[in-house]
Amino acid sequence: MKQPWKTALTFVIIGTALLPANLPALAADTTQTTVAAPSNFGLTDSIRAAVKSVAIETTAGGTRIGASVRLYNGGTQKTRVPDHQLHVRTTGGVQYTLKASAANKAALEPGEIGELVYMTVIEGTPAIKLSELSFVNVDEYVYPKKETNLLTIPLGARQVWYASAAGADKAAEPKGWGEAFTIPGLNSSLRYTPAAIKVQYPISGASAGASGAPSGGASAGAASGGTSGGASVSETGGAAAAPNGAAAASGGESGAPNGTPAAAPNAAGEGTGPVALVTLLVENPGVGRETIPEFRIDGQSENKTYSGSRTEHGAVTVEAGEKKYIHYAIPVEHNVTLTSLFVTTTETFVSGGGQGAPTTATGFDVGRVQIAVPSGAKTDTAPAISYRIGSPIVFDPLNKMIDANTEVTLMEMHLHESDNGFHSVVAKFRITNKSDKPVPVPAFQTEILGGDGAAYAGARQSGVATALNPNMSYVMNYSFNVPKTEDGKQLTIKLLDTQSAAPYTSTIASLQTAASSEASGDTFAMYPFDLKIVDWTLSATTPGSMGGLIYSYKISFTLEVKQSDNVVVDQNFSRLYMELVDTKGRVLGTAEGSFTGPNKLATGKQILTFNAKTEQLENPFTIRVYEAFDTPSGLAKRYITTLKQ
Repeated sequence: MKQPWKTALTFVIIGTALLPANLPALAADTTQTTVAAPSNFGLTDSIRAAVKSVAIETTAGGTRIGASVRLYNGGTQKTRVPDHQLHVRTTGGVQYTLKASAANKAALEPGEIGELVYMTVIEGTPAIKLSELSFVNVDEYVYPKKETNLLTIPLGARQVWYASAAGADKAAEPKGWGEAFTIPGLNSSLRYTPAAIKVQYPISGASAGASGAPSGGASAGAASGGTSGGASVSETGGAAAAPNGAAAASGGESGAPNGTPAAAPNAAGEGTGPVALVTLLVENPGVGRETIPEFRIDGQSENKTYSGSRTEHGAVTVEAGEKKYIHYAIPVEHNVTLTSLFVTTTETFVSGGGQGAPTTATGFDVGRVQIAVPSGAKTDTAPAISYRIGSPIVFDPLNKMIDANTEVTLMEMHLHESDNGFHSVVAKFRITNKSDKPVPVPAFQTEILGGDGAAYAGARQSGVATALNPNMSYVMNYSFNVPKTEDGKQLTIKLLDTQSAAPYTSTIASLQTAASSEASGDTFAMYPFDLKIVDWTLSATTPGSMGGLIYSYKISFTLEVKQSDNVVVDQNFSRLYMELVDTKGRVLGTAEGSFTGPNKLATGKQILTFNAKTEQLENPFTIRVYEAFDTPSGLAKRYITTLKQ
């Protein structure tokens, strides 16, 4: 829980805090101070005061008014905060007295800065606009009681947060999308820039694409491992097509106004409904390390507010001159369009505690910055760039998944018509370790945007190596199911970080390219191999059993295999997969050959036996040839060619 009382004995790090009246200007470069210090006023000869935050909100118990005031002792000795009540006055002249938090300090050490918190709840919901705040000394031991005004501070238009108001009437500092800002009222020089917003669903189970339990012995240059899959969704809020062609499950409960989360939590504590993931770029322009202060990002639709939370757990520090991303997940309702984001902090008021009684902490929120969300919320940390297949991929330089010594290249991307009523896209990536030590194989996921902007989730091959040795390459396959209307001529393939904002994904590269057409003939590529079927024959055999003839089939073919690059080929690599099809188009059986192991496919004569059994000798047959690999959603196939008798 955020502590209601903050102190700082070193004045240099105050940032937006108070300045004593007689303190000379600091010699530091003022161009780095982007947050104007709040106006401060003399409360006593040595104590100065400034308004940190004031908030008004309609609650079930009435209208709540909360205030936080920052004090600074510029004297040379410990000084008592004068006895006082805190009064606020409306533009109509109505005055309210706020109760002091039980955690408010009674005295300040020399050079100390602290915050005093006050709150009251008024029955009913009067329309309140505040104009000023006053420290008032009240002598209740005379009749009538005597009130002495110690200090009155005028309240500006942006100093009061009207939480229950609509849109701009909330009175937060307005910012446009992509516009850098600091957070008013916080002792921090960190600058933030909204970088991306994407509506998606949390990945169930482990992070998609993360390495799992080993699936076998180490291959030549890489240790083997398993993976788990997951679906992402489109940036505009619609679910991406799941790998089996169905839409990703939505689930979750509808959100409620005033910050109530929209998604029902699952067993892991994560929501199951749609979530708007907001990415902020954080930059430290100062000269020392800073910890990101506690705040959250809330989303505002036309008539509701949705409360968000940071996906990074624990303290996040930013070194001087460093830039990094932080992420906020905002559960929303289905088909909701967010128009604004609010940077919100929470003040804590403590009541009770007298004579050994327990204390009760109550938080009230204060909106600091209002960010306009662009139409359709189509933003990303990695804008799509034109890409030529076979060239190294340029990643977001701030991504934490692909280091500078790991090169990723899209080597193939093919589209073909599936026998299940949709088209299949298969993408093959080469990962190269250019360092002098083993590195983990990056566990990125993928997503394809069709020509119409619809997004489709990729299914990654199930078996993936966990590590890659120096100066070696590894191949990973991804499969996508897309509608038959997709021609593959204008595709955008996105590489997604599944770890930084888990269980959500963020884009680290976005490539505009087109799917390749399959070459006709008997020569074809299965990177890193170039294959050629020189000749082939299909034969039928029967054991001649007493119960009748049962025919089985095998294909004998002469194969030429050439490996083009130095790429690790392990037991997870694609297989040559064949389907035996009769004259009616029915698949009677399949056969497959591996490129690893004792019976691996190599140059020369090869024999594969189909698992087909027929009671009558069928003829003629068609053999469809595929490249195939396993995914968490089942077998993925890439069509290569057709052999006809």
